[in-house]
Amino acid sequence: MFHNIFQNIINFYINKKKSKIYYIFFSISKFFLKENFVVPFKNYRFYSSTKKKDLSRWMLKHLEEWDKDKISKIKNLIKKENASFIDCGCNYGAYSIPIAKKFPYMDIYAFDASKKIISRLIDNIDLNKIKNIKYFNIGIGEKNEKKYFNENINYYNNSGSFKFEKKKEINTNKVNIYSLDSLAKKKIIKLKKNVIIKLDIEGYEFFALKGMKEIIKKHKVIVFFEVSKMIIENNKNVVKHFDIFIKKNKLNLYNLNFKKKNITKVFQILNKTDSRYQTIDDYILANIKL
Repeated sequence: MFHNIFQNIINFYINKKKSKIYYIFFSISKFFLKENFVVPFKNYRFYSSTKKKDLSRWMLKHLEEWDKDKISKIKNLIKKENASFIDCGCNYGAYSIPIAKKFPYMDIYAFDASKKIISRLIDNIDLNKIKNIKYFNIGIGEKNEKKYFNENINYYNNSGSFKFEKKKEINTNKVNIYSLDSLAKKKIIKLKKNVIIKLDIEGYEFFALKGMKEIIKKHKVIVFFEVSKMIIENNKNVVKHFDIFIKKNKLNLYNLNFKKKNITKVFQILNKTDSRYQTIDDYILANIKL
């Protein structure tokens, strides 16, 4: 009964400005409500959990769309460029769902190495009756291989932090990794001339970039990627190699305001960032002028 009452409260406050009353309800309810709730945004809905480490909890707490401004930028670029969209590290569909709803006749390709996350994505796809998201429970990297993956929530701050391990641990299992080039070559993903890619794969972003060299050569590509300290941990001399990769593939680096940046200076900022924080922000790589 109380679940239905709280769901009605969500429905009532979703289109209202920030409310202290709703925050009080949420603060009390989160301790004893275990079920998922539906957060009904204007054009789509998401299942959201009260569990502390569940990434979707943020939407339930704030009644706001995840990364709304970034998703809006991607939507505008897809419309302008008539582009395909690839979501690497799709999680529960925070990017794929709203983009699929905006462009119902365009195939969206969503990838995540976590079985648990893909299951959540499927629930949200069904909730929204979406037909144009093609999802894959695999990792994206430089080459086709298998690696150990840990998705035990007890090891992480939240459910968006699952990652690959360098060696077998008690809670790991082997997961297939594929390069985007190999998927395109096998026509598992069928891309338009223009392609927009989102990378949020916990330090594997540079590996994924190196695995899409042919796509960069054959297509007009825009890549949104997360800059994190895990990229440095996973790659020796990454700043040097990243700079070489950008120049060799004739790419430009931009911030989210489409201002050109230098990769060396970006990593300098990252290194100076407080040790409590793993990331600084997303940046954009493109072989076209933005």
